[in-house]
Amino acid sequence: MSKLKTLNRQFISNLDTHKAVTDAKRNLILSILKSTTTKREAKNYLTKYQNQFDFSNLDFANSEIVPLNKKENQRELFIQRFLNRQNPFVNIYDEDEQKLQKIPLRLAIFKIKFTTITNQQWVGIAETFKRLINLGISPIILLDFDHLPDSSFKNNELYIIDQSNKMLNRLGKPEEEDFQITILRSLFTRKDDQLSMDSLESILIPLYQGTIPILQPIAYNSNTCTQEFMKSDPLLFALCSALIEKRTTDLLSIEKIVMIDPLGGIPSIERNQTSHVFINLSQEYSDILSELYVGHINPKIRGLHVTNLNSMNNILSFIRDRSGNDETTGIITTPEIMSINNDQLNPIIYNVLTDRSIISSSLPSSNKRTPQVSTTIIKKGVNVQVFEQDTYSGQFSMENLFKDKLVDKSRLVELLNDSFGKNLHVDEYFKRIDKSLATFILVGDYDGAAIITWEKSKNNGHNIAYLDKFAIAKRNQGLPGLADIIFKIILQSHPLELIWRSRKVNPVNKWYFERCCGCMSSPESQWKIFYIGDIFDKRIDRLRRKSIPAGVINVGEKLNEYSEICEGIPPSFI
Repeated sequence: MSKLKTLNRQFISNLDTHKAVTDAKRNLILSILKSTTTKREAKNYLTKYQNQFDFSNLDFANSEIVPLNKKENQRELFIQRFLNRQNPFVNIYDEDEQKLQKIPLRLAIFKIKFTTITNQQWVGIAETFKRLINLGISPIILLDFDHLPDSSFKNNELYIIDQSNKMLNRLGKPEEEDFQITILRSLFTRKDDQLSMDSLESILIPLYQGTIPILQPIAYNSNTCTQEFMKSDPLLFALCSALIEKRTTDLLSIEKIVMIDPLGGIPSIERNQTSHVFINLSQEYSDILSELYVGHINPKIRGLHVTNLNSMNNILSFIRDRSGNDETTGIITTPEIMSINNDQLNPIIYNVLTDRSIISSSLPSSNKRTPQVSTTIIKKGVNVQVFEQDTYSGQFSMENLFKDKLVDKSRLVELLNDSFGKNLHVDEYFKRIDKSLATFILVGDYDGAAIITWEKSKNNGHNIAYLDKFAIAKRNQGLPGLADIIFKIILQSHPLELIWRSRKVNPVNKWYFERCCGCMSSPESQWKIFYIGDIFDKRIDRLRRKSIPAGVINVGEKLNEYSEICEGIPPSFI
């Protein structure tokens, strides 16, 4: 009878545990679906992070074999290998000698400048770290004390220790088993102005144990045999370098580089000194760097923004060159923003879930509905080529771009066919647009393209820019930022006036509507016509006066022009 009671209690306990596991799984998935806006984003997140969660059902049989296909068991094995001075990264096998896939660490490196962080913000920041851990992220924190003078190491050391202990009290509560932190120092070695990290396991072992390592900005100088206070940006680069150089694709990946700075993201003139939403470094780095010196920014603050931008560019460029991919995302935001405990409002959590910014970077900044932000999302990004008459020697035409081998005709046709899911009338189409080409935009390795043509108005013979083709390869549709990158260049190329058409049933119309000044459609037509441009800024005749003052747009005439142009363009696809 006693044995039966024991089995009964064990059965009930297993049922309770099974229910808890099931509830945890369901709650996590529901929170992910709630925070992501599309099925594609939810799928992409779950594909990348699914092996970070151990939601396997209970095995009622007591097995002595430790399954190495689970995250926690793999990490215990790696720790044992470290401690036994063995190579922890050699292959692992199951009991049947089948090679198992390693479950990588998904790292987010935080550089925190916390001179003005309040206690209330620390509470929110701690909750953000908990949420990130629940989502499969392994955080590393690098302390930024760049505001301290270089004159006295002893004074700086005492201050750093004091602030680190306060941080421990704010974040590392012993009663919270799911959130542990440890402070590490002197992990870096400086020799002849070169920084290195010789003891990578000092960081990896805490991460494998679910502990957040906090790195103090102190390095050991092997030339003088002394400890030195260091600026945070060189240490951040050295940390990323050590992780990337010793990484394997199945061991770890650096997902996010996050700078927490009271100044927030990189300021934008276009957005009235609020932050750039998204920066494609491959295309925009030099322009934004120049813009920082044009805007009315305090020189000291400008220097800090320039340092942040340069540091991000150096790190993201290095990671892409070494790893061969562009998966690492840079984020610059404020402590206040990081302390927000809402998946859809906290840009760090939202970026982990969707790999994009909270708002679209191509939303018109002049639109009152477009929010102003203090966070900048940064990617090394894709290369962009813009071909226009002003930058082209000779007659600007599509045929000449093909002849000069600036554009591969077959690959462009392949991109258009793939994007629209139809076959292009190749000869007829290029013959029609050849002499009327206004701008051709090519992104990446034929990842996306846009073709803008000049279309003549029958009323006055004026040229109006018409977005003829906006194509993104199917493999990249839904890729964060790509459509925004192309559309921003389109608007920058033709800021005065631009029109385009889209079928009424096109699901992208909502996206277009958010970016246009207006749209129209006729019940008899299959098209929606969109328009945008500086000519519509406060210059529309809304009173329908008989005589229109100079410089004011007669919207009725304009809409008739747009309708004639868009309705008169023949189909491009079979």
